[in-house]
Amino acid sequence: MLQRIAAEGFRHVYVDGGRTIGSFLETGAIDKLTVTLIPILLGSGLPLFGPLTADVRLSLEASRVFEFGFVQLTYRVEKTGAA
Repeated sequence: MLQRIAAEGFRHVYVDGGRTIGSFLETGAIDKLTVTLIPILLGSGLPLFGPLTADVRLSLEASRVFEFGFVQLTYRVEKTGAA
C-alpha cells in the first residue's frame, strides 16, 4: 500500500487508529506523529498503539492547548530509534 501511495505522488497520508498507527511505526513509515490528549482518564484503558517490538523515540516539535481542555502534541519520529 505504501508503494502505491508513493507511486501516485502522495507525500503526506493521514493514518488513524492505534493498532494501525502501531503497524506503520513498526515499518518506519511515520515521520511525524500528532497526539491529542483529552482530559478524561479511562478506568481500564489500553496502550495507545498496542504492543511495539521496540521503543520509538520521539522529539517534540510543537504543543497546542485548546481552551476546552484538549492538548495537542506534535512529534518528529526519530528514525534511529524506530523498530
